[in-house]
Amino acid sequence: MSGTLLTLVVRLLPAGHRDWGRAMLAETAAVPPGRERWTHALGCVGAVLSLPPVLRAIGYPLVALAVLAAVLQWSAGIAYGPLRWGVVGIIALLQVVALWGRRAGVLGPVGDGRTARAVRAGGCLFVAAATATFAAAAGTHGPPQEQARFGVPIFAVFLTSYLVGFLAVTARRTAVTGRALAVGVAAAFAATGIWLVLQFAFPPLPTNVGGAVFTIGCGVAAVTVVLSRADRWRDTLLAALCASMLAPLLVFTAVVLTSSYGPARLIPDLVPAALTPADDLANSRIEIQDPYVAMLFLACLAALVLTVASATAGRARRTGL
Repeated sequence: MSGTLLTLVVRLLPAGHRDWGRAMLAETAAVPPGRERWTHALGCVGAVLSLPPVLRAIGYPLVALAVLAAVLQWSAGIAYGPLRWGVVGIIALLQVVALWGRRAGVLGPVGDGRTARAVRAGGCLFVAAATATFAAAAGTHGPPQEQARFGVPIFAVFLTSYLVGFLAVTARRTAVTGRALAVGVAAAFAATGIWLVLQFAFPPLPTNVGGAVFTIGCGVAAVTVVLSRADRWRDTLLAALCASMLAPLLVFTAVVLTSSYGPARLIPDLVPAALTPADDLANSRIEIQDPYVAMLFLACLAALVLTVASATAGRARRTGL
C-alpha cells in the first residue's frame, strides 16, 4: 500500500523530476516492510507534494472544485431552475477551459516570460470578474425565462471566447514575444483611456459606439506601426488582434462603471418621459449601457480570430514555416 501511494504521487512530478521519483520508489522498496517503510514513503510523499509544480497541479483542480461548490450553494437563491443551472453551467465550462489551458496544446501551457504570465493572469481575472458580475445580476433584470433562453447562451459564448483568446495568445506553443504582447495590451489601455478622457471632456456619453470603434482602430493601427519593423510579422498580427479583443472589453467596462457611478453630467437624457428627474437619471444610467453591448460582440469576434491566428502561428513555428 505504501508503494502504491508513492507511485500515485510520483506521477504528479514534472518530466524533469521523474528520475528522482523513480529513485524514491526504489529506495522505498528496499526498506523493510512495516512501519519503517510507511514512514519512509510518507516522507517521500511530503517531499513530492512540497514542490511548486506539484502544488499547482493539485491546487488548481481543488480550487476549481471549491469555487464550483460555492457557486452551487450561492445559486440556490436563483428561484428559476433553468437560469440557476445555466449560470452554474457557464462557470463550470469556464473552469474546464481554464484547466485545459494548463495542458500542452493550443491553449497551454503558458509561455515563458513574465509578460505572457501576467497577460494570462490578468485575462483570467477579467473573465472571472465579468462572470461574477453576470451571475450576480442573474434573475434581477428582466424575465428569468428570457435570461435563461437567450442571456445564458450568449454570455456563455462571449465569456468562453474571451478566455480562450487570452489562453491561446499566451500559450507556449504560440510563442509570441513579450514585447508584442506588451504593445498590444498597452495599446488597448491607451485607446480606452483616450476615449474615456474625451467623454469627461465633452459629456455626455455618446449613444452610439462609432467614436469608440474609431479610437480602438487607431490603437490597433498604432500597434502595427510600432511593431512594423519586427522580423516576425506574426507577432505584429497577434498583438493587433490582442488589442482588438481587449480594447472593446475595456470600453464596455468603462461605460458600465461610468454610467453606474459617474457624475450626472456624463449621462444623456434617454428617458424624458420619466415621472421625476431622479427616475430619469436612474433609467438613463441603465439605458446608456445597451448600445455598448456591441463592444462585447466586437471583442468576441476578435477573440475567435485571435484564437485561430494563435493556433496557426504555433503550427507554423513547429513546422518551420
